[in-house]
Amino acid sequence: MKNRFLQHLSLMLYVWLMTMPLLAIFLREAPVGELLPTVYQISSAGYFGLFILLACVVTLPLALSRWTAWLAPVLAWLWLLFLSIDLAVFQLYKFHLDGLLIQMFFVDFAGVGVPWPILVVALVFALALLGFSFWLHRLTLPFGAVRVGVLLTGLLCCLTLFTVNSVTNIWATHYNREEITVYRPYLPIYFPVESEQKAPAVSAWWPAVFPAQQGQPNEALANQQGFATYPAAPPVCVPKKAKPSLLMVVLESWQADALNPRVMPHLSQFAQTATRFDKHLSSGSTTVPGLFGLLHGLHPNYYDLFKATPNRYPSLLTETLNDQGYESQVFTSSKLDRFALRSLFFSKVKPSNYFDKEEDKDLVERLVQSLKTRSASQPYFDFIFLTSSHSPYLYPPEAMKFKPIPVIQGGFALNYEADATQYKNHYHNSLAYEDSLVARILAALASRPELANTWIVVTGDHAEEFNENGLGYWGHGGNYSRWQVQTPLLVKAPRQTQGAVEPRLSTHQDVVPTLMKSALGCDSPLENFSNGQNLFALPEGRSTVVASYKSTAYVIDGTVIDKMTRKKYDFNDMNQVRSMPEPARVNALMKEERRFMSATDGVSR
Repeated sequence: MKNRFLQHLSLMLYVWLMTMPLLAIFLREAPVGELLPTVYQISSAGYFGLFILLACVVTLPLALSRWTAWLAPVLAWLWLLFLSIDLAVFQLYKFHLDGLLIQMFFVDFAGVGVPWPILVVALVFALALLGFSFWLHRLTLPFGAVRVGVLLTGLLCCLTLFTVNSVTNIWATHYNREEITVYRPYLPIYFPVESEQKAPAVSAWWPAVFPAQQGQPNEALANQQGFATYPAAPPVCVPKKAKPSLLMVVLESWQADALNPRVMPHLSQFAQTATRFDKHLSSGSTTVPGLFGLLHGLHPNYYDLFKATPNRYPSLLTETLNDQGYESQVFTSSKLDRFALRSLFFSKVKPSNYFDKEEDKDLVERLVQSLKTRSASQPYFDFIFLTSSHSPYLYPPEAMKFKPIPVIQGGFALNYEADATQYKNHYHNSLAYEDSLVARILAALASRPELANTWIVVTGDHAEEFNENGLGYWGHGGNYSRWQVQTPLLVKAPRQTQGAVEPRLSTHQDVVPTLMKSALGCDSPLENFSNGQNLFALPEGRSTVVASYKSTAYVIDGTVIDKMTRKKYDFNDMNQVRSMPEPARVNALMKEERRFMSATDGVSR
């Protein structure tokens, strides 16, 4: 048994050593950095080493039995095979493997782009790698002190590298240091340690290496080929003679069904003079992908790539607004710095015009006072994100409109089949409260002469579920059904007096291209800078991409395909299991999803 134990540890060491050159190949095309970025790249071996070490501990009972000892080299083979296949995919397409791509390979491997000769070579390689894994299993280190010394040295190196990796990443994430974060998308299943609270302590501990300073645009990175060829071509815009102002209101966790006169009378009335998009999908079931699609006009899969170098891929909407002389203001009760969203969306907004440390009512008051005192000749872009409707659903006692409300907030966590009535009452109270706040903004704007030349967009970052599927889902981020993804969208164009209802599918990705064209005079082809469509010229039979914090999914003809789990279900009812749509439709969306991805030769795919 002792020999099996040491043999198992030796195999894990060999697997770690084999992983390192594969990581180096992943990082081969990464930007060349100075000392700290180079150290960070090397330290990623510690992250994967710890992963392998944990796998070693978990599989140890199998290795100690002669009946199951053979599973250890098989698992080692699967890991090395996964890295090899992912590396091949990454070299071609600049994205990593997911469950849907694997399934599509078996359904339509030719459509994925794998010809027969390559398939044969891959099979031979896989078999050779399997044999190599069993050989490694039998290749034991020398007995005695030498073996123990080698294993302990490997363990110490792994833990040291992991510590360096974590400390550097904590600092880089907090301060948006893209000279470090730029390397994240290159590595598969890479989720390094992050901590908002620890970052200042890291800077205080070693300020010479980890200064407490926000990252700045990196010229060296800007001159190198990135992960995305974006935009495919800069938009060509001719500012309008009378530039319209823009007001964008985003309500947290806003379920589409909640936009009704009973819960939200003011916005329901406003909808009578705006265009109401009755089948509108957020780009995510959580905040970050939802806001990203809304303000970039891109599918949410680009977020992780852009987050790595936020100064390189800012929102073209807000950049164009700045170029055209707009005064921009941001009001948010949600801290956007943590996810690099401020850098991605609002890098040009003056600090004096950025408010994020106040409650919703105070932010609304700031905006209302601004509307009352501003110059009518200066075009404005106002963005306000109200979060009272996020759990635990905040509102003053006098705003309680629906009863009863739960005694224990979030009590459904103890009983997923609980009656949703009281929890939904609580949620509706918060939305009714936000409805009254938005009414104040609209009333203040109505008293201003520039109202006639203002675009108003009101929507949610995503929706909110109260077990409508009957499967125990509450809140958001758990699935991609209508109850977590479908949110209202109201758009009022300048001088619009008659309401309209659009029944065709619209998405968050459509807002930016619409405003770029209709408000900012950008007549460039939308496909040069967006995955979306013009909201006022929507096509029939659309497909789209949505995301959460853990995965992405496709929505094709009412079928949701979770790319991680490969589950397929009806968008309106998760209980209805759906079959895979035609491979041609899936492949078309896969191609659209990576349209701005950079190929190895620098050509956009």
